[in-house]
Amino acid sequence: MLVWFMFFHLLIYIIMITEIYCVSGISGVPHVFISSGENVRLSCNNALSDCKSTTWTYYNRFRYSAAVELIAGGIKKKDTERHDRLSLESDCCLNIKNVTEEDYGLYTCQQFVNGQKQGTDARVSLHVLHGKFMIMWSI
Repeated sequence: MLVWFMFFHLLIYIIMITEIYCVSGISGVPHVFISSGENVRLSCNNALSDCKSTTWTYYNRFRYSAAVELIAGGIKKKDTERHDRLSLESDCCLNIKNVTEEDYGLYTCQQFVNGQKQGTDARVSLHVLHGKFMIMWSI
């Protein structure tokens, strides 16, 4: 019985890992998986040399709410719930400290010069895992 139990948990673990690595190509949007409580860095692939042109927006697909502007013109918006946990790196990547389940969603980086959008949007889908999956072997 113990062998079947361990086999079942191993099978579930393999399926979870396979889904994480296989899902990343869907619709051309990269998927980032992170455990809650950790820090994450989201890349802005189309970044210009000056992050003053950078805008980061967030959209939670499960809440069906409007997109929230997190950073505009390279400056953090103060009226967002995440304000204290956000930072913008010199390469315009978005850092989120102490990720929570509320951070799940689609993040979009856009570049604007003189009000005109430059290049294509860089989108990242962030998935927050609710805990660490462990397999314990005992004989």
